[in-house]
Amino acid sequence: MSEYVEKVKLSWFHYTLLIVLGLGWAFDAMCAGLISTTTPLIQKEWALSSTELGMLLSCWLIGMFLGGVSIGYLADRIGRKKTTILALLLYSIPTALATLSKGPAEMGILRLIAGIGSSGYMVVASTLLSEYIPANRRGRFVALLESTWAFGWLLAVYLGRMIAPIHGWRPVFTTSIIALIVVPLIITLVPESLRYLEEKGREEEIERILSRIGISIELKAPKEKKITRKTSIADLFSREYRRRTVMLWIHWFCIVLAYWGIFLWLPKILYSRGLSLVKSLNYTILITLAQIPGYWSGALLIEKIGRKPLLSTYMTLAGIGSLFFAMSRSELSVLIWGSVISFFNLGAWGATYAYTPELYPTRVRGTGAGSANSIGRIGGIIGPYLVGALLDITGGNVYPIFIVFMVIHLVSAITIATLGIETKGKALEEISR
Repeated sequence: MSEYVEKVKLSWFHYTLLIVLGLGWAFDAMCAGLISTTTPLIQKEWALSSTELGMLLSCWLIGMFLGGVSIGYLADRIGRKKTTILALLLYSIPTALATLSKGPAEMGILRLIAGIGSSGYMVVASTLLSEYIPANRRGRFVALLESTWAFGWLLAVYLGRMIAPIHGWRPVFTTSIIALIVVPLIITLVPESLRYLEEKGREEEIERILSRIGISIELKAPKEKKITRKTSIADLFSREYRRRTVMLWIHWFCIVLAYWGIFLWLPKILYSRGLSLVKSLNYTILITLAQIPGYWSGALLIEKIGRKPLLSTYMTLAGIGSLFFAMSRSELSVLIWGSVISFFNLGAWGATYAYTPELYPTRVRGTGAGSANSIGRIGGIIGPYLVGALLDITGGNVYPIFIVFMVIHLVSAITIATLGIETKGKALEEISR
């Protein structure tokens, strides 16, 4: 089956997949980011310390830890398409219900459930797209898919900026219901993965999808029923894949800790420096805007220089940005170095989602990508809590916080450089041998 996927020319079908899955990805980011724009108001209403607020922010990441591996595993059992829809429902509906929360405990539970759907969606959507795009464009397409996160996060900040100062934080969360418009689009426009169907021996469905793409063939029949092995986490530590798994788990832990630790707290950090709520959100928008060229630069370079050098370089530069942010004293320098972190950290994210599913065979691709994603969420759980605790301990001094982020970025860069393999231009089956 892979030969048909690799030889087919890019068409409206591939771009439709990118657009539809990208819409769901952007709304995922929006649902995740809504709370970051409203933290000063939530903290004030419920009289939370920074440590308590950090625990609330970590609930989404706890859900992401649970969702990455569980929904990734489910995708290997029941299919990519069904689990994509399930994940979207899980991240959007509980986010909207958070507006009814009477206290941090209720909101924390809803955020946890939404987090399960959030990481699940990203794992399965990136896997589904990667299984349809030819090798010479696969990295670029998945990086572009990940780039839609920046637009969703910007939308979250914009909604918070326009709604929260006038109407409070609760109406901001109700906007997440608009994500449901993507469900009928997935149902009608996104087919099941051909590689998944081949693994399950479902030839008739394969023929229908190939015809839809513009390839008219008749698969040879009858075939012996393919015996598929049960997927297992243990497969990720077999002799062929253990080095890749260790590399991915360390990298995911580092990049997720840094991202969520920085960007969930960014409006609050700026607000604590004496900026008004409106001005802190305006600065957050400007820093977040740097994510877009960061993503696009990664998408442009990934097929030119490869996954491994791109990731190690971008993580190093994000670490340097963290160091200079820690030393910043003026509002302008904070804006500049915050934008540097935003550019390179998010550029690395695009390459990360392209690279991860490439490193495993079809039968465990969802499980492998999901487990790396979930390990990363352990870092994500720690990140927001760590920032809150350090803010309480240091009285709001951000210097030690961003020194930690510098070290975290550099650990990732070194790990990729020493343990990573290059996958540029290779078919998925060739990589997994």
